[in-house]
Amino acid sequence: MVNIRDISVKCGHCGTYQTLAAYQRRGEWNVYTYECENDRCDPAVTRTLIEVPREIDEFARRDPEWRGGGRHGAQGGDSDA
Repeated sequence: MVNIRDISVKCGHCGTYQTLAAYQRRGEWNVYTYECENDRCDPAVTRTLIEVPREIDEFARRDPEWRGGGRHGAQGGDSDA
């Protein structure tokens, strides 16, 4: 299992840590967008996308649209979908 909250993302341009700014589902992948929270970096240039396979994405289980997810991050089965 992968929990995106356990991953630190650092900007290659300014060296500061980036913050989770967006989440999107794309097919069998969950895509997390990270951006700098400063005035030096242009998000269009320095944003970072991290793609995680849905089946091993522990953090996405909070998403009520996730098939098999449970409430408040609880693991659910396919019957919960």
